[in-house]
Amino acid sequence: MKLSAVVNPPTEVNLRLVAQLGVEELVYYNMQGMPAEFDELRREQRRAESCGLRIGAVEGGPPIDLIVLGKAGRDQQIENYKRSLDHMGRLGIRTLCYNFMPQITADAMVMRTSTTTAERGGAHTSSFRMADFDNERLTADGRTTDAQMWDNLEYFLRRIVPAAEAAEVNLAMHPDDPPLSPLWNLSRIMRSVENFERLISVAPSPVNGLTFCQGCFAEMGEDLVATIRRFGPRIHFVHCRDVAGTPLDFRETFPDNGPTDMAAVFRAYRDIGYRGLIRSDHVPQLATEQGENDGYGLHGNIFAIGYIKGLMEPIFGKTPG
Repeated sequence: MKLSAVVNPPTEVNLRLVAQLGVEELVYYNMQGMPAEFDELRREQRRAESCGLRIGAVEGGPPIDLIVLGKAGRDQQIENYKRSLDHMGRLGIRTLCYNFMPQITADAMVMRTSTTTAERGGAHTSSFRMADFDNERLTADGRTTDAQMWDNLEYFLRRIVPAAEAAEVNLAMHPDDPPLSPLWNLSRIMRSVENFERLISVAPSPVNGLTFCQGCFAEMGEDLVATIRRFGPRIHFVHCRDVAGTPLDFRETFPDNGPTDMAAVFRAYRDIGYRGLIRSDHVPQLATEQGENDGYGLHGNIFAIGYIKGLMEPIFGKTPG
């Protein structure tokens, strides 16, 4: 298993800092898109390499809003997607983490009702309470159904999976967060283990897999160890975080302060032979950090990276470096 990180903001100082912590793989993260041209992506790759990092995954990927809702213009977005996969393959970037949540706005995909809920020591963390959520809201996209969303996803996968195979890039679908549907009258289908199995059955290619976001599958109420074993080689990317509560009322915790037996989870990754990337995911905002809590505070991630390394070494063995 390879330790990776999202670096926010990705300044040269911050990139060098995470490399000094022992991170080798950078996740290029942008929910609004990615460099559209080959030379632009190569520049990002070289910038990371100059700081001692490799870009191992792209998270977010090319724009997909028209594809998700089956709107006019989706075929052009699919062609752009194919080009981006080709660019990634040529540069040796082997993982694309994407999601199929309605792309209303950047802050209306991962839904939260608070970013200032108290975690250990009064750290600010994000939380979701359905009782506090205005779920009657109707957006300009109106209403969608599960059937429509599955049609849109199948349309996309049948056209994009061959391109991913040719580029040798793994497609890693991220779960809906929270795994509830509908939200704002829009269906969200990547919300259960059974639906992820359907995703895989739509396109049985080995490149068609998932991002095992521990927090999202915990939000579903699933046994993480059993679910890791269930999906095995279709897990192409891992997000490490924990949550406490129920699907309708939960908060994100420090990775060592939630209900999950993290050591058992990491042993499950070892047992299925997982050798892909793992990164720390949403972290509480520490007292040393200012501004809006977006879950990617550098100080919180430094703690989470150390915690992940502490689990990896006794379970996977020490990696020289």
